[in-house]
Amino acid sequence: MENTWNRCVPTGLEEYAGDKQFATTLARGLELLHCFTPERPILGNSEMAHMLNLPKATISRLTYTLTCLGYLTGTEYYGKYQLGPATLSLGYPLLAQFTIRRSARPLMMQLAKKLGCNVSMGIRDRLSMVYIEVMRATSGVVYSHDVGSTHPLLGTSIGRAYLLGCTPSARESLINQVKIKEPDQWERYGKKVLDNFQEFPQYGCCTAIGEVVPDVQAVAVPLGRIHGIDVAAMSCTFQGRSLDIRWLREEVAPQLQAIAREIT
Repeated sequence: MENTWNRCVPTGLEEYAGDKQFATTLARGLELLHCFTPERPILGNSEMAHMLNLPKATISRLTYTLTCLGYLTGTEYYGKYQLGPATLSLGYPLLAQFTIRRSARPLMMQLAKKLGCNVSMGIRDRLSMVYIEVMRATSGVVYSHDVGSTHPLLGTSIGRAYLLGCTPSARESLINQVKIKEPDQWERYGKKVLDNFQEFPQYGCCTAIGEVVPDVQAVAVPLGRIHGIDVAAMSCTFQGRSLDIRWLREEVAPQLQAIAREIT
């Protein structure tokens, strides 16, 4: 039985099952770390076993090892874990590679203060967008925006702008992956994505109006490849004001485009 489970990969990685070059144990440990989110900061072995479709005994060995290495830490709740400091230190060298963040920060903050919004820069993490820099005008925004936070690739203006910054073949491949691996995401946002692609030549931006959170609207522009590392995009996000796509396109987008031209 154990040998059978040893060949199992976590839920979502089924395409690698049977691949002899794929380090299944390593994948299990990394996917276990991905179980933790701002909404789920504390988890137990049983919960993670269910999420990853792996035996509880396997999860117990992984949590023990990751705790020894500092990637997990125990909590006041018996048998529960949260992410440890080593997880944070692991990500910093990657952020340090994106030197564009330093030159972009003053311009992003200036625009955030001027418009009363969040100005964010993001790259792709599988089928989500992850923020590598965020400048906010106020602290009263409820919508989760911070360095390291993730949002759906197709449901956000920054994700749609990212896709338009990719080569046509890479864009098609990613959309096909969404259709296969996350069909609900395509079902919910696919039409809006295609509308954005069609309208981009006219407006030079992508928008998302109340699609993830009802009172949140955003506009984004592609940055293309930044310093040869990855494709990136930049967005302005507003919460708690009247939804207005025309204003986003005609008033906000040109200011965002100006920043993009200056930093790339």
